[in-house]
Amino acid sequence: MWHEAALQCQSTFAPKSNGEAWFIEQLQFFLSNLEVEVEGKGWQKLALVDSPYQTTETVLLGENCREQTKQQNVKDNGNWLIEFDNNIDISTVRAVRFSLGVPFEYNHLNPVTQKSPLNIPSMFWVWQTGHKFLRAELASVDAQWLFHLGSTGCKASSVMRAPKQSCRYPNTFEFEIPVTQDVNNSLSLSFNLAKLLNGVELGQTSSCQSEQDSESCQQLFENLSPVEKVNSPDAMSGVFSVIKVGSGKKGISVE
Repeated sequence: MWHEAALQCQSTFAPKSNGEAWFIEQLQFFLSNLEVEVEGKGWQKLALVDSPYQTTETVLLGENCREQTKQQNVKDNGNWLIEFDNNIDISTVRAVRFSLGVPFEYNHLNPVTQKSPLNIPSMFWVWQTGHKFLRAELASVDAQWLFHLGSTGCKASSVMRAPKQSCRYPNTFEFEIPVTQDVNNSLSLSFNLAKLLNGVELGQTSSCQSEQDSESCQQLFENLSPVEKVNSPDAMSGVFSVIKVGSGKKGISVE
């Protein structure tokens, strides 16, 4: 979403006051540790269905618009659905929680031997640092901007070796979001790009590769940080801001 409007690869948006049009070249991110709070049963882990965009632990959401333009089928290189295999009545779900990132035990494995989507080259740095948890690349007619979120401060004998201990800066983010009732027969999660870019002036100098001493990175980290706990009235004002509940579907659609 851009504020209240849905975004697609063909969409443009205006983050600057001068009205300059920007568009998405790539926007993809990993979610893991997905759980739902079911009325009367507490928190339950969602068993993810194996697919090209999911392992049993992790799901890749978003679109690679650059790659889509090279192919006739525009549905390729994009996924906005989380499929799970639990026998859960979605109408009883009261909250959802998840991590933005890949668990450490999978993050630094050889991407060549891992299942999709953990073997997608554009979402991986090197063994030492692991995956890009979020890859946002935007462009206008005259400028480009990127944000690659991932772990830093990872100690290993070389960049081609996996660290044995957690990185100094894991740069994963935890979210716990309440569910609100809606007329749609689905569970829907919104990702708001405008919230992510709040306070960031788009341009090459404000691009971020998860450097801890970068002012723009610090602003992006702050924008990703959940506002308050799930029972707070402000809890839904972050980047992941809306979940709608209905019944009948084994999955979560993402906007």
